[in-house]
This record gives sequence, structure tokens and C-alpha cells, in this order.
Amino acid sequence: MSSNLFLTSFSPTAALNISSSSFSSSSISFNINHNPIPFAGNWPLWGKDKGENFDIRPLCSAISKPRTQEYAGVFQNGLPVIKWKEIVDDDIEQGEEEVFEWNTIKERIDTIKAMLGSMEDGEISSSAYDTAWVALIEDVNGSGNPQFPSSLEWIANNQLPDGSWGDRRIFMAHDRLLNTLACVIALKKWDVHIDKCQKGVCFFNENISKLEKENAEHMPIGFEVAFPSLLQVARSLNIEVPYDSPVFQDIYERRNLKLTRIPKEIMHKVPTTLLHSLEGMPGLDWEKLLKLQCKDGSFLFSPSSTAFALMQTKDENCLSYLNKTVQRFNGGVPNVYPVDMFEHIWSVDRLQRLGISRYFQPEIKECLDYVYRYWTEDGICWARNTRVHDIDDTAMGFRILRLHGYEVSADVFRHFEKGGEFFCFVGQSNQAITGIFNLFRASQVMFPGDKILEDANRFSSSFLREKQASGELFDKWIITKDLPGEVGFALKIPWYASLPRVETRFYIEQYGGEDDVWIGKTLYRMEYVNNNVYLELAKLDYNNCQALHQREWDNMQKKLDANRTIQKLTDILLRTLNHLSLDALVAHGRDISSSIRRAWEKWMMMWVEEGDRHKGVAELVVQTINLSCGRCSLEELLSHPKYQRLSNLTNSVSHQLSHYQKQKVQENGCYNADTDNIRTQIIDSDMKQLVQLVLESSSSDDGISSEMKQTFLTVARSFYYAAHCDLDTITFHIAKVLFEKVR
Repeated sequence: MSSNLFLTSFSPTAALNISSSSFSSSSISFNINHNPIPFAGNWPLWGKDKGENFDIRPLCSAISKPRTQEYAGVFQNGLPVIKWKEIVDDDIEQGEEEVFEWNTIKERIDTIKAMLGSMEDGEISSSAYDTAWVALIEDVNGSGNPQFPSSLEWIANNQLPDGSWGDRRIFMAHDRLLNTLACVIALKKWDVHIDKCQKGVCFFNENISKLEKENAEHMPIGFEVAFPSLLQVARSLNIEVPYDSPVFQDIYERRNLKLTRIPKEIMHKVPTTLLHSLEGMPGLDWEKLLKLQCKDGSFLFSPSSTAFALMQTKDENCLSYLNKTVQRFNGGVPNVYPVDMFEHIWSVDRLQRLGISRYFQPEIKECLDYVYRYWTEDGICWARNTRVHDIDDTAMGFRILRLHGYEVSADVFRHFEKGGEFFCFVGQSNQAITGIFNLFRASQVMFPGDKILEDANRFSSSFLREKQASGELFDKWIITKDLPGEVGFALKIPWYASLPRVETRFYIEQYGGEDDVWIGKTLYRMEYVNNNVYLELAKLDYNNCQALHQREWDNMQKKLDANRTIQKLTDILLRTLNHLSLDALVAHGRDISSSIRRAWEKWMMMWVEEGDRHKGVAELVVQTINLSCGRCSLEELLSHPKYQRLSNLTNSVSHQLSHYQKQKVQENGCYNADTDNIRTQIIDSDMKQLVQLVLESSSSDDGISSEMKQTFLTVARSFYYAAHCDLDTITFHIAKVLFEKVR
């Protein structure tokens, strides 16, 4: 039987949590729980809870016998001998296909490594709207010419065939009309490219009515402030558009609402999001506002807002920021820049959810070190060094950093809470789905005492469920392939129960690659966050891994046929343990045969003596994984105080989850609600402790690697998955993960 899927004959959830990370020489890791679920395979060793129905003692005796003679010929002069020729000759054609596929995978890996290694202030598409504002700036030396003629040329070169400006691959009325009107104004101001200007006006007038038909969530950020301002400028330049159109009335109302939420007296004193949209507001006190300028000379990293500030103040810092940005983007400018924090965090998140992060561990560490360097106790935003923070970037950063062992306090979320509700920015007019979704994801990585995360979890889950029920899972910050699917999966499968292979299988279908587009002041794209290279590698890697699992599954089914005598089962288990031992010997030069047999013998004897097959199972699985990975000997494991704490806690959680699931099955869900509530509270309390022990670094970790600690959490989450999910869900996941190829 396969050394990688051998325990799936007892629990199919093992197969769902297999990844391509290093386990042994076969490079597969697994996470197992032992809850019997009838699916495809059969669960022969524990049809009953009590040992009297199955005499396990002969199996214990067989396991305890030494098998050292089976390693003869494995080592030669102290080095492992691998019969590569026999392996290659076994199937030359298959080998050639695998080499070809690996070459394709390696190309994608190298491309992504180059992307991650070149990260600076962010790869982001240019914005016609912001470029138009930059193009409006007159020469600061008074020549009467444009300060940035390259921006005017960018506008002339990037008009779309229909006369509009904006994203070439997706039409959103708010975005396209805002970009088009801004570019028309810039061309009219300098009286250049008259034909392009007139074509733009025609497009604008013909498409105004589409504004009222479009979802408000897809309105660009600050549109309700920026668009009315553009209309005023257009009127002053005698551009012929229907200024009294009824469509515009709703926009004016939204503008008044936003300005009411953050009065001007406040925005002159403390940094607010309105610094990002100054071009939409006349009558500003620039002496006060310049004190709120970012270190790089921008106003909240907005080229258009900074361009307007430069027009009003001739501030040298504004000019310096714009010079650098225009030069960086060859005349065009993005809607926001830099976006370094955003790019670093979201790239890591995408790689992890797509199941390919293991290829990029050094690069990911550099990304996270960068984010942590600029982390503050008040939170972060999309760029470093700012006093304006948002819950979206903060939640994503918090989650990624905590999961990787960085010390971050949950108290950071207190700055985004008021009266039991959480908000992204002060003064926002409507919540963003993804911001609250990322708060929900972050709230689940909870330590004991993280009361604010408990509050955040209640609020975010309630908010998301309401939006889900009303079919309103549209986001104001991104247009993605399947946001409802992402949210639905997360609500149905909490983080404690989420298995990496299952999440990856679904996310590969939900991730839109280069087709996902973000909503800022205009639509924009983040090349290092959303691209087809990530998606292609994820599909290749997943299908590769799945093909191996299918071969192992077929092999396992052949051996677990209807003729399952105790002798045959014993033989299968022994050969599997021998295979694991041999793999570890060849891959790591460590003989684990005695240790792994002692671990299994100890668990089986405990089952015989106490009649409880659930007890100690988690510890057995953890030991099997860690031994097979060549991390340390059983004696070293058992003598380490921190390892013992982790082992005891994992055993406790897994044991409770097994009995919780058993009770639900036996009583058909009709169990005492009070008892159930108490049990789940205890389990969740233990899980919080386990999460903290695994993720936090301490002096007591000496000798225990992060990977070894993660094994405990992964095994516990496998048990949680089996207890949380019903049979239909698990059966569906098994079919999808193991047998449905990614297209």
C-alpha cells in the first residue's frame, strides 16, 4: 500500500489534506483523523468502538517484531543506493511526460520568483483619470506650457476605438465616463487632438444613461466627489455635455452625504480618506492641509489629488512626487501609488490559497519581513508610512503575519470598532464586502483572550451572512471571478476545519487570474497579485499531485478488497510502516523503523486495554508524520516539554472532536443542546490554546521547528473538519479533490 495514503483506508479526510510539501522521499505530506466515514474505501480496523469485536493483539505482536533485515542493500559504504534505472525503465513514456511537465512547472516557478524578487513600490496599471489631472498642470516656471507633456501624449495614445478612455477589457459605466470626461478636459485645456476630444465627448453623451443602471458597489472610490468637480471644470471650458441630466442628481446627493460625514474642519486637522480626493473640493485651507502631506510628498498617495494640490500651492514636495511617478510610468500615472504593502500582502495570500506557496518560501519571508517592518499598532494601509489606516490591509496583514509567527496584537482592530460595528475607514458611506470578509478571515486566527477578535468574528460573519442571503455579495473594491463562492466556502467551512487541499481545489476555480480587476478611483490591475502565471502553476501543480493521489488510491483499493482477513490487514500495515521507514532512511539517513513501530504498538495496546480507539490517535499521526520527515527520533520527541504540551493538547482536542462526531452520528443530531454548547466551547478554547502554542515563538521552542509545531495544528484541524462537516459534504469534497481534474 502507498506510504502516503495508507491511512486513508481508515479515514478519507487524510486524502483531502495531502499537499506536495515535503513528507518523505516521495514528497507528500498528509493529515489524518480516524473518524469512520463510509466512502469508496472501507474502514476495517475499527468497525466498533470496543476492542472485544476485533482481536488486535496479533497485530500488536507482529508490529513489535524487528525488521532490520529488510534494509539490506539500502546503504552501500554508508550512502543510500537507489535503483534509478529500474524506476526509469518501468515506464519511459510516462517519465518523458513528467519531465516535460516538470520543465513547464519550473518555468512558471522561475517567472514567479523573478516577480517576487523584483517587488518595489508596486506594479499597477495606469489611470487615464489621474493622468488627465497631471496633464492639466501648467509649467511651474510660468512658460504657459504643460508641466508634463508626456502625460498629454499618454492620453492621446491610449484612447480606445469607441472614443473612450479606461480599462480595455471591461466596461463599467462609472469608470469609463469618469476617465473619458477627465481626458476630454485635458485635451480641451491645451487645445490639442481636437478630433480625439470630440470623439470622447460623443461617447460621454451617448453613455450617460448607463450610470443609473449600474450597481452602486461598482462606483469608483470617491466618484461622488470627483465627478461633480469634473463637470464644473468641463462647464468652464464650454464642453458640451448635458449638465442638467437627472442621472447626475443622485451623484450630487451622494457627494453631499460624504462631505457631511467628514466635515472640512475635521479633514484639515487629521488625516482622512478625503485627502485622496482633494481634486473634488474647492475652498480648502492649503496651509493646514500641507501639514497632512505624506512623507513622499503626495496626498494619501493619490496622483490626481497631489496634482490638484500642486496647482493650488506650487509645493515642491508635490512636484517631486509627481515627477518620480510620471517617470516611473512613462507619462501615465496610476490611481494610487505606491501600493507596496498591498502588493506584498496580497501576493502572499494568493500564492498560499492557490497551494503553491511552498515553492517560494524565501521570497515569502522577504515579503513578510517587509510588511512587518512597517506594521504599526494602529494598523496599516496599502502603502508604507501613513497615518491613515484601513481594516482591509490591516486584517490581511495581521492574518498573514500571525500565521507565519510574527508578533502582532489583536488590539490593532480596536481602532476600527465603534458601538459593536467595524468599519474600514472613518466616514465611509458603505461597507466593502472584501474588507469585512478579510476581517472575518483574520478573526479566526484567534489566541486566548483576543476578545476584540471574538467581536469581529460575530460582526463580520453576521454581516456576510446577511449579504449572502440577500444576494448582495458585490464588492466596491474588486470585480473578481467568484466572490460569492469565496465567501460561501469560508462561511461554511471555518478556518479550524479548513483543509488546505480542499480550499485550494475550490480557490483555483474562484481565482480569476488576470481577469480580476480592482476598483480604486478608476479600475486598475495589480500584475503581481492577479495574473495567469499563478493560475497556470496552480493548475499544473494540483493536477500533478492529484494524479499521484489517484494512483495511490487505486493501489490501495486493490489491496483492500473484499477478502480482508486479519492476516492480510496486518501484512498491509506492516508493509506500509516498512515503506515509511525505508523512505525516511533513504531521504534523511535516519532509521525510524523501531520508533515508528513502538508508536503504533503503544496506540494499539492502549486501544486493547481501554477500549477507546479515539484516544491517542492524534499523537500517533503526529509522530508518524514527524518521524517520516526525519525531523527527530521518538525519544527526542517524547522528552521535549513543549512537544509534550502540544501532544497533550492535540490529543485532548482530537479526542473530544471524535466523541462529538460519534454522538451526533449515533443520536442522529438529536442531542442535548446545552451539553453540546459546553462541549464546543471547551473544544474551541483548546483550539485557541493550540493555535497560540503553534504560531507563537518562545524560548521553550528550542529543538522544535515551526514545521513540527504546524503538524499538531494540521492534525487537529483534520479532526475538526470531520466533526464539523456532514457526510454529504465530505463525500463531495473527496470526489472533487481526488477525482475531478482542474481545467
